[in-house]
Amino acid sequence: MNEKSEAVQNATVSLFELPANKLIRKKVLQGEGTLSLESNRSYLVRVTAVGIHDTSKMINVLTEPFTVTIIMATKISSLGNVTVVSKKPLIKQDDDKTVIDAEPLSNSSTNAYEVLEKTPSLVVDQDGNVYLNSTTPATVYINGREMKLSSADLASLLKSLPAGSVSKIEILRTPSAKYDASGSGGIVNIVLKKGVKIGTNGSLNAGYFQGKYGTSTVGINLNKSAGKITSYLSYQFTDRNNFEELNSSRLIRFDSSLLEQKAYTTYPTTNHYVGAGIDIALTKNWTIGYDARLTPNIGRSHALNKIDILNNDTRALLGKNESAINNKNNSTFIGNNFSAKYKIDSVGSDWNTQFDYNYYNNSNSQVYINYSSLPALPAVSGDGENKNSKNIFVGQTDLTLKLVKKYTLETGFKATISNSRNSSQYFKDTGNYIKFPDPYQTNTFKYNETIGAGYLQISATFAGFIFKPGIRLETTDINGKQIVPKDTSFSIKRTDLFPYLFIRHKLFKIFGFPLVGSAIYRKSIKRPYYETLNPYPKYIDQYLFDVGNPQLKPQFTTNYELNATYTDIPVFAVGINKTKDIFSNVTYQDNITKIAYRTYDNLGSNMEYYFKVIGGIPPGGKYFFYAGVQYNYNQYKGFYQGRPLNFEHGSWLFFMYQQVKATKTITVDMQGFMRSKGLQNLYELNTFGGLYVSVNKSILKKKANIIVSVNDLLRTNHVNFKLNQGDVSAIGERINDTRRIGLTLRYNFGIKPKEEKKGFDVPVEN
Repeated sequence: MNEKSEAVQNATVSLFELPANKLIRKKVLQGEGTLSLESNRSYLVRVTAVGIHDTSKMINVLTEPFTVTIIMATKISSLGNVTVVSKKPLIKQDDDKTVIDAEPLSNSSTNAYEVLEKTPSLVVDQDGNVYLNSTTPATVYINGREMKLSSADLASLLKSLPAGSVSKIEILRTPSAKYDASGSGGIVNIVLKKGVKIGTNGSLNAGYFQGKYGTSTVGINLNKSAGKITSYLSYQFTDRNNFEELNSSRLIRFDSSLLEQKAYTTYPTTNHYVGAGIDIALTKNWTIGYDARLTPNIGRSHALNKIDILNNDTRALLGKNESAINNKNNSTFIGNNFSAKYKIDSVGSDWNTQFDYNYYNNSNSQVYINYSSLPALPAVSGDGENKNSKNIFVGQTDLTLKLVKKYTLETGFKATISNSRNSSQYFKDTGNYIKFPDPYQTNTFKYNETIGAGYLQISATFAGFIFKPGIRLETTDINGKQIVPKDTSFSIKRTDLFPYLFIRHKLFKIFGFPLVGSAIYRKSIKRPYYETLNPYPKYIDQYLFDVGNPQLKPQFTTNYELNATYTDIPVFAVGINKTKDIFSNVTYQDNITKIAYRTYDNLGSNMEYYFKVIGGIPPGGKYFFYAGVQYNYNQYKGFYQGRPLNFEHGSWLFFMYQQVKATKTITVDMQGFMRSKGLQNLYELNTFGGLYVSVNKSILKKKANIIVSVNDLLRTNHVNFKLNQGDVSAIGERINDTRRIGLTLRYNFGIKPKEEKKGFDVPVEN
């Protein structure tokens, strides 16, 4: 025991036989223990323990049992600043979520969107939707908060966040009752870095990436931790450009004509990112914090769209026209987070309260001109401006109590209030140089959404099983109103209960480590969001518009899943998603005008079966390998364009990540994916994929890094698609500027914390 008469745990007792001083016994004791020795002999007892001075005592053993009490003195020393260094695995399972370390993925990325694209087992389509194990897109969070933006706006925001700002990616295929029930396709949470290092330090970074067009970026990060206050400041500037090429053929069944399209668009964009925050430990138990993020963007797009109309039978040319479309886009995102945390006890009980205010503003100016050479007609031009603003308020409080007998109680409340305003005003000029309002595209739309939620879940351990049942109550209040060009109002008001059940148990051991199995049941909802409800027709080209559908209903999904983890790495999952009132992106066309409309509609029900298998070599050595395969099989039953829809489709996803520590200062990373027979909404996709390689060389005593990377090494990340549903029959391909060679330089500066102290070595595993 120590000098306070407290038992010393994990003390190592060594017994030496005297006078030869020969070691004959060694044992670890938890405070006390029993040893059997030869009688009528003398021994030396030596006791060692972490944080305690070594103590020795000589004893003489007779013929009767006896007790030896050893008092040990606690070491008192000043270590100064000590950093405990550990190796983070690329991927691990943390209860009901998979955590991906973003650092190796960011080495070959220019922004957070590319980090997401390279995350193992995620599928990010070319419209910015993220898929896990479902045909329903996952809900994307940033720092635990849903952005409530369209996929296009969210993709634009993620492309403005520097790759180095991402700390980790959290994947929740089946979120618990603690999370919003709106994640029918699961949740992907992007966790951004905060200043947590000891002392004053920072880093500089600069990078250049060349594809067909170039992207350059430069930034600085500052961190300070002193006493009870931790703060940070980050700035990143990015100037990027890329392109998209779309080639398609669409059959017009009405007159057997074929519309062949070739479109080429460039997207030059500049953006700034500023992040800052401060955490203050008011007392031993109370901590408060504030984080702010500002992202202004200036983007442009220049598109040239050429259309040939052919007779599908004779291939005779019936029409020929082209359209030039220019957009100028200015957007600003402002995020604010206020947080307070009270530590109730030392075993994990706490009370967290957060308040968020996010503001998003987007202004887009568009000018287009359409030329028709066959038949020869006067040019038709148009211009307009679309303005969109959103205010999102979130208040949340969560209480976690660690109770007796390994019970954990979690409960909390959350309120989310968002309002959006959209207005657009367009004009047309049919060739006489006189502009007049275009009532088809002129629009004013207001949208308000209030979601209230409360949840309760408890975790208990019984007979080797971990049970976590939960229930979540959510109220939905959505109101939308189109004022111009006509009064179109809609309202969704409802209250729903969402049950959740999680069961975990150790199955058996493999090479001394347990295989842990879990069973999960969950119900969820996907509400139509602002952009899918707004009936405003957005001009894409002379034959294509994006239109919202105010008649959309929410969709509900019931999920059943069995999965297994080994050494905290997910290795297997199989499940079923049952979805009713599924709404999906669909394409309708007017056979007279040959104009197609991309919109959303409730198609009926969908039954999805999936399984995933993952294997590899555990991290820690010179070589780490991780690979997996996922299969999804979907059965649609419903109606499309008033006709029965019976559609079945299976798709495969293969993914891998490899890391080689070539030398002490050189690390090589390779990640890739291949998707076969993919499905995006009702579009069937041919096989495509990508391979990404980076080499990281540390220099200047590991204060700096030189990173050389190649994205889409084999130039295979382009999509061929076909659509054959209802009146729409189309094939085509989409190609983006994905193959890029990059060079990134990073330099760390400031007071470097001590990583070791002479004679003191503590290996730690994360």
